Amino acid sequence: MIKRLISLLTAIALLFSASYLVYADDNPQDAIAQNRIKFQQMSDNIIEINQKIIDMNDQLDKFKNDIAKNNKDINENTKLIEAEASNMERLVKEVESSQELANKRIRTMYISGYSKNFLEILLSSENMSDFFYKYEAIKRVISFDKKLIDNLITKKAALNESISKLNQKKQKLDELKASNVAALAKLDEDKQKLEALVKQFNQEKLAAAELIKENEEKLISHAISVVDSSSSGINDVKSALQTLNSLIPQLSTASVKAKAKDYVAKGNTKLADLIAKAAQESQPASNSSDTYKATYSMTATAYAGGTLTAMGLKPIRDPNGLSTIAVDPTVIPLGSKVFIPGYGYAIASDTGGKIKGNIIDLYMNSVAECITWGRRPVTLNLVAYPGEW
Repeated sequence: MIKRLISLLTAIALLFSASYLVYADDNPQDAIAQNRIKFQQMSDNIIEINQKIIDMNDQLDKFKNDIAKNNKDINENTKLIEAEASNMERLVKEVESSQELANKRIRTMYISGYSKNFLEILLSSENMSDFFYKYEAIKRVISFDKKLIDNLITKKAALNESISKLNQKKQKLDELKASNVAALAKLDEDKQKLEALVKQFNQEKLAAAELIKENEEKLISHAISVVDSSSSGINDVKSALQTLNSLIPQLSTASVKAKAKDYVAKGNTKLADLIAKAAQESQPASNSSDTYKATYSMTATAYAGGTLTAMGLKPIRDPNGLSTIAVDPTVIPLGSKVFIPGYGYAIASDTGGKIKGNIIDLYMNSVAECITWGRRPVTLNLVAYPGEW
C-alpha cells in the first residue's frame, strides 16, 4: 500500500511539474482546446487522488481500530501482570510465614525439653517405644514442613514463568503498537501530501477555467463588435447572429454563454431596426457581398459520434447554423469559418489521422447520414480566419 502511494505521489508530482496553461493569443480556439484538455486532466487527477484518499481513510480507520485493540490487549495484559505480581508477593509472604512456623515448632520442641538437634532427641529416648514415638513425631514435622515449603516453591516457580510469559507478551504488544503508530503516521503524512496536491490541482483547474473564459470571450468578440458597431449592415448583423447562435451550444463558461445570449437579443433588435430603416429608405436589405478569403476544391467524407473535437468543442451538425468539420490544420487553420455548398456553414474544429491535404471530414448526426453522403468532391469557401468572425 505504501509503495503504491509513493509511486502515485511521484507520478503526479512529475505530471504537475510538467503541466502548463495556454494563454490567450491570436488563435483562441487552440487555446480553448488545450486549456479544456488541461482542465479535464486536472479533474481526472483530482478524482483519482480523491479515490486514493478514500482508500487511505479506510486504511487509517483500520490502523486506528488495530491500535485501539492493541491498547486494550496491553491494558488487559498489564492487569494480568499486576495480578500475578500480587500473587507472587502473597506467595513469598506465605513461604516466609511457613518457614517462620517451622522455626517456631523447633523452638517449641526446645522449650519442651528437646535437645538442640534431632539426633540428641532420639538418643535421649528412655526405651525403644519412646525412641520410635519421637522418631515418628520428628519425621511428621519434617515431612509436613518440607511439603508445605516445596508446594510454595513450586507455586512461586509457576508464577515466575507466568510473569515471564506475560512480560514477553507485553513486549510484543508494545512492538506491535509502535509499528501501528508508525504506519498510521506515515499514512497520515501521505494523505496530507495528496490533499495538498488536490488543492494545487483545484487551483490549476480554476486558472484553466479562467483562461478558457478569456479565450471564449475572444472567440465571440468579433460578432459582439459587429452588433455594437454603428456601421454594421443587415448582412453583417445576420452573420454575427448566426455565429453567436452557433457558438452558444459549444461554450462552457456560463458567464460567456449568458453574454452571447444577451448579444443575440441585442442583435435581433438591431437587425429589426436596420430592416425597418432600409424599408423606409427603399434601399436593398444588404450591404455586403458573398466574398470569401479563399476557395478550395476538396474531397469530403463524413463521420459521426465522438464527444469533443480537437479544439475541445462539442461536434454539431446544424444545417441552419454552424456545423463541425475536420480538416488538415496546415491547409485550413483550426477555428476558421467555412461554407460548403450542399452542407452549409461550419467551423473547422476537428482533425483526423486520415484527414490530410485537401481531404475534409464532415460531421453528421448518424452513421446512416454518413453512408448516404459517402465520398464526394466539394467546394470549400473560407469565410473567415480565426479571430475574424
